[in-house]
Amino acid sequence: MRPANRSESSKSRTAAAAETAHDEVLAVLVDDKHGREYYVSMIDSFQISGRLYAVMYNFEPDIGSHPEPELVIMRVYRDESGGQVFVSIRNRKELDEAFDEFFRRYQQSL
Repeated sequence: MRPANRSESSKSRTAAAAETAHDEVLAVLVDDKHGREYYVSMIDSFQISGRLYAVMYNFEPDIGSHPEPELVIMRVYRDESGGQVFVSIRNRKELDEAFDEFFRRYQQSL
């Protein structure tokens, strides 16, 4: 998935990469395969063994229904043009390791 940007086709929305009053970064990720947009709030990013990870939760615009947020951890790469690419983690051991690191960082911040 890639952050939406202004140079994309008119079908995709402009990225909402704005900081809120609580320093949360909101973004719109676009699934390259299906063209679906996902609104997320970025929580944290960190490295493990040279790999960069991003932690976010789903963010729904205020349309009257607010489902429980889901925590999402994705691996982050840079593509050939330097743009950020977010990739799902399919390896359970890697995902557990990334979650454990996020949780450790979270506990230290309390």
